[in-house]
Amino acid sequence: MVKINEVDKTKLTPAELVVFEKFEIASVESTKLPSTVTQDEKLKLYGLFKQSLDGDNTAPRPGMFQLEAKYKHDAWLGNKDKSKETAQKEYTDLVAELYKKYVKPTPTVASDAHAAPAA
Repeated sequence: MVKINEVDKTKLTPAELVVFEKFEIASVESTKLPSTVTQDEKLKLYGLFKQSLDGDNTAPRPGMFQLEAKYKHDAWLGNKDKSKETAQKEYTDLVAELYKKYVKPTPTVASDAHAAPAA
């Protein structure tokens, strides 16, 4: 299992590096999402995160009494054959989507959105 801080960035192309750095930021931001994020959304994040770092899931499926482990395994397996870069992009997009869905803008930001354009 690869950890995000163990990725050798010197081996990435400039385009891959841009995607990876956005993925790094999204992974930090995902920890700030509220607890109202659904289990399905959390599992989708988990599956994309694992695919982004480790590639295809080759582990055997957990036993029938390990429900959480089975759900995580299946979420990761659902991204089979997806490139790490594609998974990173999808993860970043999903985190942004969840922020729009669950994190309310601050009153200052909300009032600025309706302000008259500057002349």
